[in-house]
Amino acid sequence: MSLGDWLNDRIGHREPLRRLLDQPIPGGARLAYAWGGAIALLLLVEAITGALLMTAYAPSTTTAWSSVAHINFTMRAGWLIRGVHYFGAQALVILVAIHVGHLALRRAYRAPHEVSWFLALGVLGVILGFAFTGNPLPWDQDGYWGARVETGIAGTVPVVGQFTQQLMVGGSSLGHLTLTRLYSLHVFVLPAIAAALLAARFALFRKHGVAPPDGAAAARVDRFYPKQLGLILLVGVVALVVLFDLAAVEHGAPLESPADPISDYSARPAWYFRPLFELRKFFPGSLELIATVGMPGVCALYLLLLPFLDRKPASLLARLPALAPLFVIGLGAVGLLAKSLVTDARDEGFQRAQAAVSERTARSLALFKQGVPPEGALAMIRNDPETRGEDLYKKECASCHRLGDLGPPKDKMTAPDLTGFGTKAWALEVLRDPDADHLFGKTAFKEMMPSVVKPPADPEAAKMFTPMSEADQETIAAFLEGQARGELGAGTPGEKLVRQRCTSCHRLDGKTDDEESAAPELRGWASVAWIEAQIANPGSGKAYPPAAMSKELEGHMPAFEEKIPANDRKILAAWVYRHGRGEHTKAAAAKAPEKKP
Repeated sequence: MSLGDWLNDRIGHREPLRRLLDQPIPGGARLAYAWGGAIALLLLVEAITGALLMTAYAPSTTTAWSSVAHINFTMRAGWLIRGVHYFGAQALVILVAIHVGHLALRRAYRAPHEVSWFLALGVLGVILGFAFTGNPLPWDQDGYWGARVETGIAGTVPVVGQFTQQLMVGGSSLGHLTLTRLYSLHVFVLPAIAAALLAARFALFRKHGVAPPDGAAAARVDRFYPKQLGLILLVGVVALVVLFDLAAVEHGAPLESPADPISDYSARPAWYFRPLFELRKFFPGSLELIATVGMPGVCALYLLLLPFLDRKPASLLARLPALAPLFVIGLGAVGLLAKSLVTDARDEGFQRAQAAVSERTARSLALFKQGVPPEGALAMIRNDPETRGEDLYKKECASCHRLGDLGPPKDKMTAPDLTGFGTKAWALEVLRDPDADHLFGKTAFKEMMPSVVKPPADPEAAKMFTPMSEADQETIAAFLEGQARGELGAGTPGEKLVRQRCTSCHRLDGKTDDEESAAPELRGWASVAWIEAQIANPGSGKAYPPAAMSKELEGHMPAFEEKIPANDRKILAAWVYRHGRGEHTKAAAAKAPEKKP
């Protein structure tokens, strides 16, 4: 007795398998019938890749991001497994939507196939549930803030919305409970529901067969094997090739920097929820329920009732009144998605924010390669001087100062532009035109420092004015740049010129001809220590004198020594120093690999 015979005697698998393979296909095998089978194959791929990911994924807010980064960047073939899983989820959303639309077009919900139609809608809902619960699991910025938007939409549903939102979130805000609940739904609850739905559909397929299109040749009948099974495998293989290709191109799947609840992030939901996100913009305030509950509810009710609204066999043209809402739903969803993407593409502010996200992501991955601390990936990024410095600058400085692309628009600045601060070029600009709008022209210090090249407005003073020579300007500016770099500069021509031309107002080593002046100390000017002193207390004398904090100088810079901890002040000062001088871009360029000719 062969092994096959032995096994068949005990479990009787041959007869059910033969009946399945001999299942008649009325109207003949068709590519259109392959969508359902291809979806089942992709769900199997998702189950296999998901099980492999579970062996390395750690579902907590402390460990989730670093475990996904480990999968994507250090685990052997981890990037491929995650990439196939990620793009497989995207493909399932598309395939199920196409499948449901095609079922409607060929009236596959007609008797006795109504329940099979309802099950197909259930599969669509479960696939969206998989996507909703899976996106936040990496606990990166995109997943976290996308979940904020999506759970916020769920919370607007009357009566049950707040309860549903808190049930998913596990409290008032997203955190560890959110992650564990979504993970449980993703790997246990939804797979069980999906398996039940697919099993029920398969049982109905065995009972009723497929629903051939109206007008199909009744005399033509093919068997499930080999033609229809071959078509299903063909569509499945094509889908897999596309998934592997996408995973190879992206080298896995996207992973942004670790989720930071207090960061400034332009949140967007996943692309398949974008139509609903965009629809909300047309119904502001109390009307929002129309977009989040009313219209989706009407669409769901229409799909459920469609088998009873479209009962009579007829041509597609004659069925248009019943199918018109289906076309409106499909075209509306595609149109809203396109509008949302185009709007973001044209939004300069959003694109700048995305560029900042990319930079932060690159920095996070570089830090990951150096090791993630036990406190987790968020602590890793928050304790990094580069990223922490930028966060502090955005929070404490960017409302007044501008530095590069950070800060208010140039016409809204109320403090000097720090781009180039500490360089010779910046010092020269102050010498020549201190009251320029991007320097001190919009501050309380306007008209306090005279230009060394422009005569004063007073006619009598103008007669006595002698412009500073180009050479002396260059010498003083070079001395100041040296101070920013930490050079002492004692006895240099630049120091001598500063003592001759500048200390009538400014201090150098604490000495000045005018003790009432509000002009700053020039020894160590624009160095890290000088900037740190300015942040802590602009009137301490280490940067600016007490006169700079006079009540008469309305709008002067406040002291931050009680608001910003000492360590953060050091980080912020070092960050302003590097970015003002452009040293961060020089360092990045130095690390970049040289292009081969």
